[in-house]
Amino acid sequence: MKSFIKHKRVALTLTAILAVAPVFPAYGTLHAAGHTATYQAIDKAANSDNIPGVVVTVKKGDASWSYASGEGNIERNHKVDADSAFRIGSTTKTFVATVVLLLAGEKKLSLDDTVEKWLPGLVQGNGHAGNKIKIRQLLNQTSGLPDYLTPELKTILLTNPDGNYTAEQLVAIGLKQKPVTGWAYSNTNYAILGLIIQKATGETYAEQIKKRIIEPLQLKETFLPGNSMDIPKKNARGYLDTGNKLVDITLFNPSIANAGGDIISTGEDMTTFFRALLGDKLLTPEMKKEMMTSTADSPFGQYGLGIYQTKLPNGTYVWGHGGGIPGFTNFAGGTEDGEHVISININVLGDAVKHIDNIIASEFASEPKKELTEKEKKSKHREDVKRVMDEVITSKRVPSVVAGGLQDGKRWSYATGTASYEVPSRVEPDFSFRIGSVTKTFTASVVLQLAEEKQLSLDDSVEKWLPGVVKGNGYDGNNIKIRQLLNHTSGLASYTDDNLRDIILPQNPFRYYSVDDLIGLALAKPPVYAPGKGWNYSNVNTVLAGKIIQKVTGDTYAEQIRKRFIEPLGLTETFVMENSSHIPGKHATGYNMDRSGHLYDLTEMNQSWANAAGDIVSNVKDLTTFFSALLGGKLLNQEMMDQMLTTVDSPMGKVGLGIFEGKTPDGQSYWGHAGGTFGFETRAFGPLGGKHILVTAINSVGPDATAAHIKLLNKEFGR
Repeated sequence: MKSFIKHKRVALTLTAILAVAPVFPAYGTLHAAGHTATYQAIDKAANSDNIPGVVVTVKKGDASWSYASGEGNIERNHKVDADSAFRIGSTTKTFVATVVLLLAGEKKLSLDDTVEKWLPGLVQGNGHAGNKIKIRQLLNQTSGLPDYLTPELKTILLTNPDGNYTAEQLVAIGLKQKPVTGWAYSNTNYAILGLIIQKATGETYAEQIKKRIIEPLQLKETFLPGNSMDIPKKNARGYLDTGNKLVDITLFNPSIANAGGDIISTGEDMTTFFRALLGDKLLTPEMKKEMMTSTADSPFGQYGLGIYQTKLPNGTYVWGHGGGIPGFTNFAGGTEDGEHVISININVLGDAVKHIDNIIASEFASEPKKELTEKEKKSKHREDVKRVMDEVITSKRVPSVVAGGLQDGKRWSYATGTASYEVPSRVEPDFSFRIGSVTKTFTASVVLQLAEEKQLSLDDSVEKWLPGVVKGNGYDGNNIKIRQLLNHTSGLASYTDDNLRDIILPQNPFRYYSVDDLIGLALAKPPVYAPGKGWNYSNVNTVLAGKIIQKVTGDTYAEQIRKRFIEPLGLTETFVMENSSHIPGKHATGYNMDRSGHLYDLTEMNQSWANAAGDIVSNVKDLTTFFSALLGGKLLNQEMMDQMLTTVDSPMGKVGLGIFEGKTPDGQSYWGHAGGTFGFETRAFGPLGGKHILVTAINSVGPDATAAHIKLLNKEFGR
């Protein structure tokens, strides 16, 4: 290899190039109107110290252009050509990921298959376990596998550039290191993916890329060289910046890069590929969504399945991948719809990334900000909410989200994620789920209708309707009003403490609890405060309200909910479960969380423990119907609506009678209830008036599920 002392000649400015084009042409298509800023960024990069040459290709709409600036060969002072081939390095990963996603779409493998399933015994020992690593974790770099490209191996590469490596050898080097945590960029992941492709298809990853991508898209200048050291077409020399000189490292054995980085291509072919990928010409909508939503936070941005999202200073999002390999640094990608794509290559591995960033920012800075019509704004808003749903399921503790509602007279629904970790399957928008404490709004609405009918008064005491039930241990039912049951100001302790929630109920999920059992559990604890002198969330309040309903009407609370709401509103998928343990109809597996943060299946649960406070099963459609009717004033008269919306302060916000107010960060108000029960968390809210409703359900519980609901509510109701 020949060394070159760091030196850059003074290059002509953009104006000078244009002025003397016949003598000193731009290498590729000459400057086109409207792209001056991008050309200037390219020239600036090419004129920087230690940057030999820059090649850029862009496709935007029906237009395309290529431009090259700087040197392709420093020793001979040859200019770089716009159609030069180059090693694309880690941008290879997007090709490999596309093949894997095509196989997943064909059901030849699942993204949730383990490494062990396909490559038994390959990943084991030294803290590594292939039976715990899923294919999607290889794709988005969250497997915990360390990178085989260690400093020692990089040194060996420089001294022995023709060294040959197999994928198995590279994986073995990686596994000599201890597992890493969180997101960590690792070429080991993609070496393994190459082996999985071969196991699933009987062909190498290179053969599959040729058949599935190169040939269909007619990428005539894209090659997978294997262990060949050549670049099989006109190319710029590739340099390595060693700190005090640029070393020509054009020729080396790329087997060290394997499925993580061995492709050779051109700007024309790279933009063709990314336009097809982002423009939905290669993957099904389902698989493209997987690629762009199974993301993890990374220094690059949101890293998906072989692709990552970068937010530019002007707010534009670009999806693509960068590559750094001895001799070359590059990036290729574009807007999510594939209408505007770019390929950038710089023929040096060194301090080139900042120049690539500047070129991308310059090219996409001029993205037009079209004024949207009201219809387009509403459509964009709905897609934004769905995008947030797709984002939140990337958490390992949020298996799926089902959501829907009503806005401007139109209903919508959407589901994303897996219905089960054990047997992966798609969750559907019409799935049923346990609504937990959203049941309280149904129970409170029955009580308020009874008050409207003068069958009881909200200021009646508990003692009046349930003589002797609430007494002893500091309690006196004479001092507790019905309204205090509904807004949790009674002072009654909750029977659902941490011990019951985390140990007793999970260990005895089919045990039956009578109403008297539940009341007894609560009254065994001393009052939290005197009635009306504080606030604490307590399920026994609503259990007592249900018992009062029965005393007033002769029907159970369940019968009254059916008569007053389920039947009149046509809530065909809403059931008051009482002591039943199953979930009627189609539903996801419900995952509970133990104290260590581990999720486990607790779908089947005798709901008698929840009673009138939380035993309903419903779906998005039915809850939308109920809350639209309630908040629209169709279930209660104005007097009772005023009573329901008369609030007290609490850590949850303003709490009314079986309902509470939430607010977005920008102050938008919405009303409804949240429900968390074993295996499921639900939210049902909307602004007063009933014309805008959002219902969300997640088939797990815990902090991640709670945070996901908050994100969705803020996105739906925020301005």
